[in-house]
Amino acid sequence: MNRKSIITACLWLVVMTGCQHSNEKPSEPPYMNWQLQAAASQFSFLSTKNGDHTEEHTIRFDQGLIDQQGQLKLALDLTTVDTMIPIRDQRMRDILFEVKDFPKAYISSQLDEQMPLLKPFAVDFMLDLHGTRQSMSAQVLIQTVGDQLVVTNFEPVLVNGKDFGLDPAINQLTKIAGLRSINYEVLVDFKLVFEKAAN
Repeated sequence: MNRKSIITACLWLVVMTGCQHSNEKPSEPPYMNWQLQAAASQFSFLSTKNGDHTEEHTIRFDQGLIDQQGQLKLALDLTTVDTMIPIRDQRMRDILFEVKDFPKAYISSQLDEQMPLLKPFAVDFMLDLHGTRQSMSAQVLIQTVGDQLVVTNFEPVLVNGKDFGLDPAINQLTKIAGLRSINYEVLVDFKLVFEKAAN
């Protein structure tokens, strides 16, 4: 093959390769369009009473998703609060969360397209609790496990009940339980398990 033929062949290869790439659709970010698996997901918080006695409690997720635009929406069912003590569960439902008026807490966030997998990073989100909305941030870690997308907190998230108008209820619970104190601040941990949503 002469030099001219080699150049012509190379140009043809470049053009064909470029055409092939132009017909390929851009890949969707790995965290777009997922449905929360509520039963497999977890939400817990640590409360402290009398200054140094810490206990873990849980709340179940009601539903959640990450839509095709990367918007995260989660709902927590506050009626499912579980402290392992039934009377305390009832007091938290009725006095603290007032579930008759505020049965759920909502979390929302607009996810960035450049979020990495397997690397901790900060996510800003909005927490809607007890009729009050507050902007917050969490250090999270995203990973894929089989066909699932799993999001966990890399560090506990600090939530202050005073920011959501819960301090009067916390004071009332302190008196009812005959305690010296119940901290207004709690540390939150979570695990979100998503499966790909049907188009």
